[in-house]
Amino acid sequence: MPKQRITKEMILDVAFKLARENGYEQVVVKNIAVAIGCSVQPIYSYFSNMEALKSAVVEAAMRFYNEFIYSRADKENALESMARANVAFAKYETNLFKLLFLQKLNGLNSFDDIYEWMGDKQATAQLSKKLSLSEEKIKEIYIMLIVFTHGVATMIATGGANISDDESATILEKALKAFIKAQE
Repeated sequence: MPKQRITKEMILDVAFKLARENGYEQVVVKNIAVAIGCSVQPIYSYFSNMEALKSAVVEAAMRFYNEFIYSRADKENALESMARANVAFAKYETNLFKLLFLQKLNGLNSFDDIYEWMGDKQATAQLSKKLSLSEEKIKEIYIMLIVFTHGVATMIATGGANISDDESATILEKALKAFIKAQE
């Protein structure tokens, strides 16, 4: 049997690119096949159905998101810098933000679930030592910052507001200070 020229990685790369550039709704077998220049058969030979392919795209988007956030994280101010990076992700990677954060996410049924999914335990421990607050109080601050940041990011991603990077950084800093003060 001759080696197939279409690879699983190629299919996933094209599907991810479609989601990133044109939106998740454009991730359909026909669009992927056209972009690659093949029939739909090779796509279904690697992905048994669209759910499997879309699940792989979401996983790729989450890896990209994590790389985006952590490449912008400042170890001295991890929580604040990650909040700013999240807003930047919404602004500069709008389609991926919508894919990851503006649809129902299975398994997230509480703020604790959201913290487990999005929270950074190292940042929590770091801030706990820096502020001499318990990790439980820092976790509460973290959750409040996630919710606040998500609101700002959603306004930006949906086109509801055209907020500058400086303005969003300022409001995030003020929010973090208020959340910390509330826990002291």
